[in-house]
Amino acid sequence: MKLISLLLAIFLPLAGWSEDQRTSLEFCPAYHKLSLENSIRCLETIRGDDYRTALTRIWAAENLAYLGDQKKAVGILRESTTHYLIPYGCVETGLVQVGHAHTMEARELISLGIQFLPFAVGKGAELVQFQLLKMATVLGDQQSVQSAWAAETVTKVNHRSAYQGFMQDWNPNLWNRLQDLIQPMRHWQGLEKGMSRDQEIAWNAERTVDVFTAILFIQEAKARVRRGESYPSHWISFARAGANSPAVNTRPAAIQAELAELAALEGKHEEARMLVSSAGKMLVPWAPQMTGVYKIERDLALVLTSVPDKGNDRAEFITRLRKRIAIMAKSLDPYEQMLQLPMLAEALYVLAAPDEAQVTWKTAAELCASNPNPESQSIGLTRIWMSYARANAWPPKDTEAMLTRVEKKLPEEYAKVNF
Repeated sequence: MKLISLLLAIFLPLAGWSEDQRTSLEFCPAYHKLSLENSIRCLETIRGDDYRTALTRIWAAENLAYLGDQKKAVGILRESTTHYLIPYGCVETGLVQVGHAHTMEARELISLGIQFLPFAVGKGAELVQFQLLKMATVLGDQQSVQSAWAAETVTKVNHRSAYQGFMQDWNPNLWNRLQDLIQPMRHWQGLEKGMSRDQEIAWNAERTVDVFTAILFIQEAKARVRRGESYPSHWISFARAGANSPAVNTRPAAIQAELAELAALEGKHEEARMLVSSAGKMLVPWAPQMTGVYKIERDLALVLTSVPDKGNDRAEFITRLRKRIAIMAKSLDPYEQMLQLPMLAEALYVLAAPDEAQVTWKTAAELCASNPNPESQSIGLTRIWMSYARANAWPPKDTEAMLTRVEKKLPEEYAKVNF
């Protein structure tokens, strides 16, 4: 890897490649190109509910950004039917790009998010605006910062005070650094008993903002590691406090998973293993209906396979995945199982349990084939093929034939409904 990095550093500047392009060549994970082509083709067959279509396009864009196809990731969002979720998708996909040091594309998505922001008015546009403003600040893009501020004419919300608070987290003065050392959890106070409904809503809103900040800091730290640069330790202290904060959802575990990936990137293998283990324990109590669990499990599996194996870590992880799959079969409806099983299949595959992974993918394919709604089938096909692409895998002949039959029948099935 060091030899490759050296050769890239010598020859690519001569070819006129930018820093972002050099980074994307060096750090994109391997993937199955035909599986990815199948996923994107199936994505474009989706017709029906605008909400589910937008969610799936956002999900595809995030995965394309992870796989390194930055142009297609931006294009999928840009070409989407206007919907209030698309600005959120610009933020989520932008976060992935920040972490992979694709600065140019992240800036493009900030601009696109601001462009789509009017469609989110009344649906949390002010939160999206603030997130885009933070991303622009972290990337040092003053033009995007100004554009995000100008979007106040759309959201009608003044973020000046909140932004000052963010800047103290991003680049704290000496007094704030001292306070953070004395009270590391001061930004992450739990929900107090006896709070009114309005106070609970305000607390949840503040927690959502802080979780985003923590993940943004980690993503920028990962980008700097990939570029061979250092980052301030107080970003990670802030994020660690968030991971240890009282949880009302799976987001603290998501922060822990991001910290684990950062540790693995830095070659801190023992720390990465410990973070994967602790994040896994955080997920155990959550009900199967908390669907954020499944993506985190997949991400933790990827981190674990990126560090040398010690003891029974991987075997224990596989055992936990088996239990999740068994509980899912009893607790989730068939459509939700179809959406979540591919991520667990991907986790099994990278953990060197390919046979169990293929069985899990096949179960998802069977649920897709038996779904009476062609829109749901299009979504299922998109997600199943994408998980195969991410795992750099291909289905056995019977599963491939099943997926092919479902796709071929889509025009006929759509013709039966008024979509």
